[in-house]
Amino acid sequence: MKKWIALLLALVMVLSMTACGAQDDTPDGETPDDGASTGLPYEGQTLTVLYMSGVYADAARAMVPEFEAATGAKVEVVDYPYLTLHEKALLDLTSYTGSYDVIDVASQWDGEFAPFLEPLTDYIARDNYDMTVWIDNVLANCGDWQGTIIGIPNASTPQTFAYRTDLLPNGIPDTWEEYREALAAVQNIDEGLYGVTVSEVAGQLGGVFDYVLWSMGGNWADEDWNVTIDCPEARAALEHLYALKDLSDPANLAWGVDESIQAFLDGKAVVCETWPSLGIVQKGDDPAQSKVVGNWALDVLPSEKTGLTLLSAWDVAIPAGSQNKDLAWEWIKMYTSYEKQNEFYDNHGILSPRKEFWEQEKMAAQAAVRDALDTANMWWRIPASVEADSMINTIVGSYLSDQIDIDEAIKQLDAALTAALENSPPEEGIKNYNH
Repeated sequence: MKKWIALLLALVMVLSMTACGAQDDTPDGETPDDGASTGLPYEGQTLTVLYMSGVYADAARAMVPEFEAATGAKVEVVDYPYLTLHEKALLDLTSYTGSYDVIDVASQWDGEFAPFLEPLTDYIARDNYDMTVWIDNVLANCGDWQGTIIGIPNASTPQTFAYRTDLLPNGIPDTWEEYREALAAVQNIDEGLYGVTVSEVAGQLGGVFDYVLWSMGGNWADEDWNVTIDCPEARAALEHLYALKDLSDPANLAWGVDESIQAFLDGKAVVCETWPSLGIVQKGDDPAQSKVVGNWALDVLPSEKTGLTLLSAWDVAIPAGSQNKDLAWEWIKMYTSYEKQNEFYDNHGILSPRKEFWEQEKMAAQAAVRDALDTANMWWRIPASVEADSMINTIVGSYLSDQIDIDEAIKQLDAALTAALENSPPEEGIKNYNH
């Protein structure tokens, strides 16, 4: 009997130990890992992508579920406003920390970022990725740096104006003088209707000065980087911007894109001089968000002498410090695909730099915008660009707020551009195409 009892006790102990060994050690709320694999190529990897806050980051987040399902990877979307995005991206790039695997790069930063970005030549060749689909002028200004592809274009917008079709039935006039006269004729300040709203806050004002300057035939410098800002065209551009003060809300100098767009949507301005794809095209015909439904359209800015406008273009790139470059390339291919570019336009109002995108019937009404993409200008894409643009913003702002006169403004602009080039000289052999 004792022998059988001993055997029974031993059996109970074995069963008890087996049960303990099989005990679920998974923390509360988590599903036990049964070791099953999805078989997807990037299972277990995490991709971190960096975008500008707003519609570009929104589009990235919208793509995450599909990308995760296709690859097995997890994706984290990080975003910052434009005014801080450059600093955050540059810090990660120059330190090679690899915090981000994909960065959406404003094309004016291409030359500064290029040494820290992964050339995409091998990926393009490996996958027969077709680079002929992009609008030539956009690619030349975005992603292609000195013959090396460092980023793939993903969004491109020429500076266009939104205007009230009921008040300006013939659209935007051909010269800046005619433009001011037309605005003055229809504004009604007593009823809260101003002629124009402009993004004049620091970080945006420089671009406004640029497209007026370029359309008048002026430039920052000549082909060989000799500063040429002390010219009649620069003075005329400053005088034009000053004259707009009588045609805009007194608070306009402190307004950015959001405030400028909202004023137009609220029916408080005849023209909105800002990036329409950042709010107007999404909300303009929504009665819940707009008081100008059915009474607005887009047009190119006054052609004046050259017809050149400002180009906003972004390219998605891979930091050299990324540990997930192959996965990053898969993200770029999906994000820039024809299917996704169409989806991003339909859902977020993002204009694609793909040629075939503009050949669709739904884009026929924006033929003027498409034409502008063939000639739209970008300021310097060399490292000196950021310092130059920052100083232009400050100096033009000082002039418009009556802190300095026009002669002092021109003097300071000349000194600032000269200093920017001295502090960050262009690489040997690089010419200034923007002249």
